[in-house]
Amino acid sequence: MVPLVLSGACSDTAPRTAADSQAAHVADVVAAGGTVDSILPIDEQLRRFREGVPVADTLQHGAASRDGLVREFLKAVSASDTLTLNRLALDRGEFAYLYYPTAAISKPPYEAPPQLLWGQILQASNDGLPRVLARAAGESLELSRVSCADSIVSEGENRLHNACTVTVRIGRGTPVESRWFGTIIERGGRFKFLGYGNSL
Repeated sequence: MVPLVLSGACSDTAPRTAADSQAAHVADVVAAGGTVDSILPIDEQLRRFREGVPVADTLQHGAASRDGLVREFLKAVSASDTLTLNRLALDRGEFAYLYYPTAAISKPPYEAPPQLLWGQILQASNDGLPRVLARAAGESLELSRVSCADSIVSEGENRLHNACTVTVRIGRGTPVESRWFGTIIERGGRFKFLGYGNSL
């Protein structure tokens, strides 16, 4: 089994937009004594964040539909296939070049620096995905339904599917609806997870 070292995530666990959730996290960091560097403009912080990161111009290893992405995710969870799970989430290049530049969280009034948001994204996935694997790895997983917020949020070329839940039967149990992952990003007809923050 490939070690779990995630390349992207998002922690929004309440039924609100990703920007609201991420902004709340920034506020928590500051309240806990952390700092948000506002000396450098966002454009310069993004330039520095991109140093050494290959340019991304499309979502790699994504699925052709939202439900298809969820099915690939559940298949990988059942098989404990962390390599596939890593590929189904945004990597650093996709975050830096495709998501962050037009994300609401990068604009006023939020203006969260890319390095801070990326750290939050990684932490949320590294907390959330092990919970999914602990609950469902090695089990048969039967998907009944995928449901997301009625309104899809558009940010540049990205379309964000927020507050998604899945109804899944684990083994021989009763199907249960819950949050298994964070926001789904749709771009150019491809779908990936912003991350694996969840409410399990």
